[in-house]
Amino acid sequence: MSPVINFLLHTAQTTLSQAFRLLLAAVWLFSAATAVRADPLLIHHPSISQETLNSGALVRIYAMQKRAWSNGSRVSVFIMPKDITLHRQFVQRYLHMQPYQLDRFWHRLVFSGTGTIPQVVASVEEMIEKVAATPGAIGYIDSAEVDRIDDAMLTVKAHET
Repeated sequence: MSPVINFLLHTAQTTLSQAFRLLLAAVWLFSAATAVRADPLLIHHPSISQETLNSGALVRIYAMQKRAWSNGSRVSVFIMPKDITLHRQFVQRYLHMQPYQLDRFWHRLVFSGTGTIPQVVASVEEMIEKVAATPGAIGYIDSAEVDRIDDAMLTVKAHET
């Protein structure tokens, strides 16, 4: 090949390589900027509005160790699927653990025959419906959805610390 053709091929390859790198950088920046970050918010059935919950109490509830509220009603726990960002954020923020650690609690209960796992709901809509319709129920939603629930479902005093 002639030196001119070699030069043109090298220049074209370099330009394509740079364009590809720029495209990858743009895709990475876009995905980082639009990454889903859920902001979980604890919700409950209005019948348990007098409860005050700290992280330890929430761990006992979500580990299925607390079976009744102070008013005597049965605790019903609802969760989102474990692969949903909202679930991971809730477990990390309110329970101060990783979802796999919570799974271990549930597996131990199921395999020992002493308990069951929480009820899994498929969507925020279903979470709101189930918690609103089940006395003693507790769950969580993304705080962006707060306008969709009754204020009476937010009165539990939950402390994230």
